[in-house]
Amino acid sequence: MKIHRPLNPIGKTWTTLVGILLFFSGQVFSQVQSLAGEWQFRMDSVQQLAAIQLPGSCEEQGFGAKATVKDSNRLTRNIRYVGKAWYQKTITIPQQWKGKRVELFLERCLWESAIWLDGKPFGLRNSLSTPHLYDLGVVTPGTHTLLVSVDNTIKLPIGEWGFALADDTQGNWNGIIGRLELRATDPVWIRQVLVFPDHLKISIGNATGKMQNATIRNTNIRIPTGGAVIALPFTPAAPNWDEFAPNMQELQLTLKTQQYSHTKIVPYGIRSLTTKNGQFLLNGRPTLFRGPNNECVYPKTQYPPMDKASWLNLFTICQSYGFNFMRFNSWCPPEAAFLAANELGYFLQVEIPFWSIFTDEYGAHPAREQFLEEELMHILENYGNNPSFAFMAMGNESPGPLDVLVRKGKSVDTRMLYRCQDGDTITKGDFAERGTEIGMRGVKGPTTDWDRWSLIRTKEVEKYKQLSLPTIGHEVGQWASYPDYDQITKFTGNLKPYNYENYRNSLERHNMADQNKAFAQASGRFAVSLYKEEIEGSFRTYPYGGFGIVEARDFTGEGAAMIGWLDAFWDSKGLISPADFRRFCGPTVCLLRMPKRIYTNDDLFSAQAEISHYAPENVQSPTHWKIEDEQGKIVASGKFASKEIITGKLNRLGRISASLKSITSPARLIVTVRSAGTSNSWNIWVYPVQQTVKSPQVKVAYDFDAATKQALARGENVLLFSSPGQGLNEIESSFMGPAKVREFAPVTKGKSAIPGSYMPSFWSMRLFNQIGTLGILCNPEHPALAAFPTEAHSDWQWADLLGRYTAQTSYGIAGDTAQHDWKDKFDRSKAIILNETPADYRPIVQMIDNYERNYKLGIIFETKVGKGKLLVCAVDLDTDAENRPAARQLKASLLQYAAGDQFNPAHELPIELLERMLTF
Repeated sequence: MKIHRPLNPIGKTWTTLVGILLFFSGQVFSQVQSLAGEWQFRMDSVQQLAAIQLPGSCEEQGFGAKATVKDSNRLTRNIRYVGKAWYQKTITIPQQWKGKRVELFLERCLWESAIWLDGKPFGLRNSLSTPHLYDLGVVTPGTHTLLVSVDNTIKLPIGEWGFALADDTQGNWNGIIGRLELRATDPVWIRQVLVFPDHLKISIGNATGKMQNATIRNTNIRIPTGGAVIALPFTPAAPNWDEFAPNMQELQLTLKTQQYSHTKIVPYGIRSLTTKNGQFLLNGRPTLFRGPNNECVYPKTQYPPMDKASWLNLFTICQSYGFNFMRFNSWCPPEAAFLAANELGYFLQVEIPFWSIFTDEYGAHPAREQFLEEELMHILENYGNNPSFAFMAMGNESPGPLDVLVRKGKSVDTRMLYRCQDGDTITKGDFAERGTEIGMRGVKGPTTDWDRWSLIRTKEVEKYKQLSLPTIGHEVGQWASYPDYDQITKFTGNLKPYNYENYRNSLERHNMADQNKAFAQASGRFAVSLYKEEIEGSFRTYPYGGFGIVEARDFTGEGAAMIGWLDAFWDSKGLISPADFRRFCGPTVCLLRMPKRIYTNDDLFSAQAEISHYAPENVQSPTHWKIEDEQGKIVASGKFASKEIITGKLNRLGRISASLKSITSPARLIVTVRSAGTSNSWNIWVYPVQQTVKSPQVKVAYDFDAATKQALARGENVLLFSSPGQGLNEIESSFMGPAKVREFAPVTKGKSAIPGSYMPSFWSMRLFNQIGTLGILCNPEHPALAAFPTEAHSDWQWADLLGRYTAQTSYGIAGDTAQHDWKDKFDRSKAIILNETPADYRPIVQMIDNYERNYKLGIIFETKVGKGKLLVCAVDLDTDAENRPAARQLKASLLQYAAGDQFNPAHELPIELLERMLTF
């Protein structure tokens, strides 16, 4: 297909100093007329005109076909229009514009636009990433009819999940958003100015039809017909633009001929972004990028905000959580995002609109490849002057020779750093973003004594370290939590949350609607704790480039992935405050390497304290540490002498060593390290080394057999350990599988449970069918847990008990076939399906099921059985018990409860149901 573009002022012959950057953003025209307001509109198949407001989409204003199917995989476009749509407006060219050249600026359309002025065609434009600009030439003053056609049919196979137009994100809306303007200049004008450390590159237009003599910055120049690109010496103002001091400057340029004049004011900033020895250098100082992806989820409007204030608010939210970076997954934000980021010292990674999933890899479709190259060039020419524009990537997770685009981009503009998929050589980019091999969802279990290099085969580690390319962890996290359905009322736009409503209705059918908020809080706090581990693992890796959290907020598509501590509207879920998040995510973070989380009071607690420091300069600081109990009583404390903490480094602070003999009762302790004006904390658990696990008042059983039933018939108290390896439903591996793969038949003998898992669901059950549970929910005050300190949600003392406590399974789900040394444990627990219990029946320790399935699941539960009382534990607390203090402690707590007066179950479950659940 033919690609229509305005003159590109960035030429192949333009040589720049690698990594040394000066920028401008914004343009000032002599006269601008906004076309925002009421337009006439019709769909392609309809002749009757209707009124519509622009900027906006036709769908949000009710034009299109109403959805007949409620989408279960994503939000539903309640009104959908795909095809050509026609937008018409009567415009008035003022008398002052007589003899001026006029251009039409449409900031963003999907996908192709074409225009006519008084019936005369002016061609078409087709960009998903940048403005559509039309040169109308000299237009006579007076009224004229402007007709714009916008066609949002899919033009090329760029991947149906590419977030520039995917239904899983903004959706392929039809309309015009952002600025709609007529702009007037003299026939000789300044098109564009690019500012470099020692020169300006100026593109000048000439529509007079003859050569023009002109002056600019006291320099005489000759401008041929059609225009020219010139270079002029320049000394920029100081100081540099920086993350911590985002200094923007302003340059005024005036072009004069004998007859014409044009002035442009160019804001700009200067910075240097380079790489060395596995790190990024900002103005020569090492920095580490940390931030969320932005996958174009905007449920109220469908489309992204186009005003600076909205982006200032968004980036300020991100900065409040310690972030300094945002990746735009397979799409490009509007100019307002760059302007806001410039102001705040925030960094952006922009991507061409390409994700090859479900389509051909790059190189297989010449017309598409031409379009993508044009998109790359147009992104660079429109936004490359912004100092916040740090990284340019060739789409998301797409194979093929995309290094062709990397080389193309670097040949015309070296002001940002580049990468493509598998960017592990300098020809493929300036940094690596490898995903499963480097930096992707790396929780390795109940310890903090690891870094990301430990997840890679030794050979691969050496390969990447020798390359000296920085690595950015790709899509870190993706741990799902349960949604709070109160948010459904927030979806007031065209995108309707029918999928959320389905999940809520399912929870109601399973008689657990009253637990919605408890599920959301418990699973959410658990997921946040895993993000803490991921982020700290990144900081403990040195050298390292940074990490991209897959999303800080929920993702409403691809099966609905509730993977954020913010909802889809960037609003807090109340799981963690920004101040608490910054303790483990920010320029300076205290860290701790310790071999385990679970101790006995015979152990010596020993750990290495470190600090990751990426602030503007070195600091001199002592370090304080303490271990305290939940009431704030100090168990041990100490201080390390003041030392210089070097910026751009992982600094060792000292080794903590403390006796735990004073802990005579089971306890959760909090270890805190404080240095350089910040602090961070970690939970550990300490249990008495000796446990009394025998109780004559309790029969301990391992089968629901005749002997167990006879004991219950005699009125005995029975603690039954139901084998985690028996009675399991099989989990069918499936990608975007049908609903039946996520469901199980009613409980029968031998099929009564699902495998236990400490780690929660990865991304979503619809995308990747898996165990799918979301951590535990319990009442910490329940007497069965009196001797086993716990919060209402999963924490690391549950990891060994539940098993599957590493990201090993999620690596496999994500396609990683490498063999990692995970040392994980399986068949440690199971979750018994309790759907047939009374509506108000609640297990003592409940496993929160995925919102797709909403089964009532029990890890530990109780019931009366005739004269007897039965306590069921579906956790293996005996295997290797001598080396598992948490297992010994939980068993002691359950025995103590089962032998006491407080063991008095409120319900009696039918013996027939117990037979089906507990016999194999």
